Amino acid sequence: MFRIWLIISLLLAVAFLPDTLAAQLSSNDSGQYVILSAQYGTARRHVDVTNRLKELARQDRIFRMGNSTFGVDPDQGQDKTLRIYTRGPNGQERMFEYREGSTIDGSQFRSWGGGDWGNSGWNGGWEGGNREAQPEMTEAIQHLREAQKNLESAMHNKGGHGETALQLINQAITEVEAGIQYDNTH
Repeated sequence: MFRIWLIISLLLAVAFLPDTLAAQLSSNDSGQYVILSAQYGTARRHVDVTNRLKELARQDRIFRMGNSTFGVDPDQGQDKTLRIYTRGPNGQERMFEYREGSTIDGSQFRSWGGGDWGNSGWNGGWEGGNREAQPEMTEAIQHLREAQKNLESAMHNKGGHGETALQLINQAITEVEAGIQYDNTH
């Protein structure tokens, strides 16, 4: 009885194996590059958008990239770039750059739709290399820019306090960026 069960199991496995392999090879998640991190902005001002890119990738679709895609404009009035830092099959790191308005197709990235990437402790920052990651500082800048945007769209100046608040936020952004720059060079 066991022998018959074993033979039937093997026959079923052999019968379904080609379909399973074909599905895996044709999926959009079979690219050769594993994403380590994603940064959006300019060399002067940029933010980590790895988690937002994961959200978009889970929808497993091609999309056009811009400020509205990531919900932030890290360097207003400047052309931005999305940099996706990856590791290839040979272990070499590679950076993919997409200019603002470009179409992103994740088919060259492994596990694109699954979002099983970006957890490797990337610490290369904007230029790559081995710098210590500063996620709290980056998040602080994102929050400050959001506050800046909210104050700029406020209806009234509130007796001059709105303008003062904007000046202080701009000063805080400058100080946080200076702190990041200092840490990156020391």
